[in-house]
Amino acid sequence: MSATISDSIVWLPAADQLAALAATDVSSAELVELYLARIEAHNKSLNAIVTVDTDGARRSAREADAARARGDRLGPLHGLPITVKDSYETAGIRTVCGRPDLADYVPIQDAEAVSRLRRAGAVILGKTNLPTGNQDVQASNPVFGRTNNPWDTARTSGGSAGGGAAATAAGLTSFDYGSEIGGSTRIPAHFCGLYGHKSTWQSVPLVGHIPSAPGIPGRWGESDMACAGVQARGPRDIIAALEATVGPLNPDGGFSYTLAPPRATALKDFRVAVWADDPNCPIDGDARHAIAETVSVLRNAGARVTEHPATIPIDLAESHKLFLSLVFAAFSVDRSTISPRSAGALAMRAMRNPHGDAAAALRGTTQSHRGWLFRDAARREIASRWVRFFTEFDVLLLPVTPGAAPPHHDSDHDLFGRTILVDGVQRSYWDQTKWNALANIAGTPATTMPVSTSAGGLPVGVQVMGPPGGDRTTIEFAALIAEALGGYRVPPQYR
Repeated sequence: MSATISDSIVWLPAADQLAALAATDVSSAELVELYLARIEAHNKSLNAIVTVDTDGARRSAREADAARARGDRLGPLHGLPITVKDSYETAGIRTVCGRPDLADYVPIQDAEAVSRLRRAGAVILGKTNLPTGNQDVQASNPVFGRTNNPWDTARTSGGSAGGGAAATAAGLTSFDYGSEIGGSTRIPAHFCGLYGHKSTWQSVPLVGHIPSAPGIPGRWGESDMACAGVQARGPRDIIAALEATVGPLNPDGGFSYTLAPPRATALKDFRVAVWADDPNCPIDGDARHAIAETVSVLRNAGARVTEHPATIPIDLAESHKLFLSLVFAAFSVDRSTISPRSAGALAMRAMRNPHGDAAAALRGTTQSHRGWLFRDAARREIASRWVRFFTEFDVLLLPVTPGAAPPHHDSDHDLFGRTILVDGVQRSYWDQTKWNALANIAGTPATTMPVSTSAGGLPVGVQVMGPPGGDRTTIEFAALIAEALGGYRVPPQYR
């Protein structure tokens, strides 16, 4: 391996790294050492990777190289060093999920998705940071502290998968395998200038993901709306990660799940709907510019573009209200995040504003099973509307959040006492989830892609939502936009 490759290969998309491994231009052991050196040099300032499995990664890399040399049958991720969000159980590697009660928890078995990644040949470098119990839009917790954005350490890398986004953007891993329930992969990817993908709901089993494992209802439970996600420097890197992990559990019987082919392979052939703004969740000038730039590329390519079509199946405020009731019902399984201080702050905010997000969260946490059944029925009816919508359009172009990454907050205990600025106007911190939650309610795939930079030099992306099972469609669309707009860029201080 030449010195030139040593310096540059860590920045390549994972697909290119896999090609270099297959051609033996680089060994897995060499690639692991390059990433371990970068973790040593840069992770302290970012606090992105909270547990590094140095010995395990080196051992797995040696085994991967030996298997290649023997001519063994190899998996699609063979020898590739990756990181995994710290909400997935990993056998022999500490799994904390930001919870003090799990600070010393070392699982004896892998989560199902992690097991599949290993079988595909991935080498696990370590675990990445997140908020306590996955329940915030900033990666911060009392065990490990908060993660910084590699573009500006005074700003958040997002949440919940903020550690994975920072690590991937700064070149500390080839990609990060995460999860989300309301933008947890897409928001951090947007803030850090990456491609972030939310998979079709229930396409990847989340057995062994926290919550629910460990605890009630046990590692075999799966949280409502939660799904797997990937953050990567190259859009097509997401395909290999998904192909390695999609499919039912063995106990589910003999059916199979494969990724459907993309609906189109050229921008001119896509039928694109655009929902660019909404008074319920205004976006700033930088976000509007990113949408406009993408629309311009699409029109120049000959795509059929329809801005804010009348057939959009749901009001954004209605969607967000339903999302809050369902997401906080799902979060209620994990009571480890509740403290007297946080409970007091939630009650105070709910009393001050009975119609605000805090009150909605409190109602969602304490709702009856009967109430949840009605909301579940409403969610499924909305999902069926989206199915009909995607017979008319192939994809829906949307903002990711109202703007670029905001500064860190210091109020982990007071989830509903925080705000963001949108063109100088204070808005709820939870506006950052509104555009993303559309896909979580619908159960559809969605992919975030980097497009431009803010006036302050921060990454600004857009997202594309597609039909259920249409993961390849949104990913291919993102890849084609990347060819036109340039895609991922290395944060300046890491070049």
